[in-house]
Amino acid sequence: FNNTVQLGAVSLPMQTYCYPESLASFQANTPLVLNALQLFHNLFGEYPFIKEKYGHEQFGWGGGMEHKTATFIVSPGESLMAHELAHQWFGDKITCASWVDIWLNEGFATHLASIYMEAKYPASTITTRKNEIAYITSQPGGSVKVNDTTSVGRIFDGRLSYTKGSHLLYMLRWILGDSVFFQAVRQYAKDPKVSYGFATTNDLKRNLEQVSGKDLTGFFKDWYEGHGFPAYTVEWTPLGSSYVKIKINQSASYPNTGFFELPVALNFKNATQQKTIVLDNTSNGEIFFRNIGFIPDTVLIDPEYWLITRNNVSRKVPDATNGQNIVQVFPNPIQSQFYVYLRNFSSANATIILYNVAGQQIHSAKIPILNGSGFTEITAQYLAPGEYIINVVTDSGLKFVKKLLK
Repeated sequence: FNNTVQLGAVSLPMQTYCYPESLASFQANTPLVLNALQLFHNLFGEYPFIKEKYGHEQFGWGGGMEHKTATFIVSPGESLMAHELAHQWFGDKITCASWVDIWLNEGFATHLASIYMEAKYPASTITTRKNEIAYITSQPGGSVKVNDTTSVGRIFDGRLSYTKGSHLLYMLRWILGDSVFFQAVRQYAKDPKVSYGFATTNDLKRNLEQVSGKDLTGFFKDWYEGHGFPAYTVEWTPLGSSYVKIKINQSASYPNTGFFELPVALNFKNATQQKTIVLDNTSNGEIFFRNIGFIPDTVLIDPEYWLITRNNVSRKVPDATNGQNIVQVFPNPIQSQFYVYLRNFSSANATIILYNVAGQQIHSAKIPILNGSGFTEITAQYLAPGEYIINVVTDSGLKFVKKLLK
């Protein structure tokens, strides 16, 4: 039986050949693949065989097998049809140059099927990503790059070539942003060096870097060539009424694995408020201070499951409140901004005043002190180089004076 789908100005034929007893099922489900055709055509560029057709042929094996313009499937499952259709772009228009890079076929097709399913069933997105990451991390090692091309099982490893390959693309989308990522993949799909030809991972990397302006060498070393994944330990401390101090550590699942440099999303929550911030984590033990605007009681790591991680731990660490009053101002010399951190105070508020060496007031602010601590950030990018004096005065009359240099 025949259908058509409108792709721009072209009315593309869709031909289906199926067993008579499967006719009703195939007729009912063919509109799903027509929707996917329009989605992929819009996202990744013109359907590669637009002067011909697309088609389904039923066959007796489990699953499916794409061919140019004519995909074999055993039954018209929605995700399966989207996966095999995606190969028209990634697998048929561009074919991997070696089994080493089979993920350029299978990782992409798996990811495009996920894009389709997430667009249609957004409520299932988090659960599906979570389950896929659990599958990828069910073993501590395994690279996307195929290390034994004599083994059919290793080439078509579902955990590595398909699912981990797909989530490598999730992480690139997370790092680059969807707009840049899709622009770069469209450029890759029409790159004259690989279009209707053969590609290696370096060809994809080249296009991603050209469009994004980012050096992705470290990313591909970690996630394409490398084994394993990180586990994050995030320790966080509320400071004053709106700031948090955050310390991030990671451990690797696989021996002799380097540090995974990634932007990490943290979702801070309490009963009535929440805020997600993204920290560019480049080293172990890295410390950040951020204004989230409220006092949280919970922190979720990578709440939308963009990253391949496992066994993450979020831990609230109370601020030290024993001993003498402490006022910390850092960094000093100051840069574009600096922080004032008050610890072990019983007052409800403190006033912070910044003077230049001539005694002129540059900045004044009153900050709350909660549970013994107060914290504020002061912008200094427009201050002239030189010496400054900062006074901290509490409601109870305690006064502290510190000298700063810019």
